[in-house]
Amino acid sequence: MRNKQYNYIITSGWWSTKEELDNREIIRGNSLIRSDKFHKLWIETVLKFSNPKKIYIIDSNSPVKPIIDENNEVIISLLENAGHSTNHIGKLCGVSRAHLLGMSMAMVNEVDYWVYIEQDALIYGTGIIEEAISKMKKPYMFGNGWGTPQPTQQSLMIIKTSHIPEFIKNFTSIKARDNEISPETKFAIATSKFLRFLPESLFKDIHKNSLKNKIVWRLFRHFKGFDDLPFGYGRTRPLNFDDKYFYFQHGEQEELNRYLEKIRDIDIKDD
Repeated sequence: MRNKQYNYIITSGWWSTKEELDNREIIRGNSLIRSDKFHKLWIETVLKFSNPKKIYIIDSNSPVKPIIDENNEVIISLLENAGHSTNHIGKLCGVSRAHLLGMSMAMVNEVDYWVYIEQDALIYGTGIIEEAISKMKKPYMFGNGWGTPQPTQQSLMIIKTSHIPEFIKNFTSIKARDNEISPETKFAIATSKFLRFLPESLFKDIHKNSLKNKIVWRLFRHFKGFDDLPFGYGRTRPLNFDDKYFYFQHGEQEELNRYLEKIRDIDIKDD
């Protein structure tokens, strides 16, 4: 039975540089996933497994631009690279800026849903986005953060457009910078009718082993305002490549090889 069709756009962030110039302290996954070459696989698989009205790439003033599919993609470049959530300029890091602009594109285009797929995330399964939307009971659907350091995962997310103004209001009302309260934590706060009224200090340094943090993680579990994606995996491992639907980011070479074996007709191997 074919998936029901939904009206949505897909947006993604983008930042890339030459590998030898990437000076970040922590770099996860194979170096290929941060390259313009990887974008060829990304866009072909997005189009293979989903049916967006348009795809918008929010570029953080990157020195290396992706080669886009002009029939399906539009690239929008920001004035600066704000940086990673652990080390950024201004209040918001680069990915938060990409999220907010992407949501705004969903609003002004008057589509029903905003879908975000991270630049290093791969999806699998025909109609995977339609499958996720069909399971939504709340206006927000994110990756489950259990098994990761964060209460949500952001490599694949869906928000009903009618609730984006409320979400943006709640998100931007959080005074802390992204390196004080992570974007993943802010999404959990902004979608909860309870958590957003608690003191921001509760959500800082949530990774430390303390009684306060044990209580905070229980609050995340009991008062979350979003649905979990109905499939894995994002950053969690292990991956089951036999699943009908899945997504993953930070792919290592062996994982990328397994994925390529499944789809067979797309090749991004080095020349």
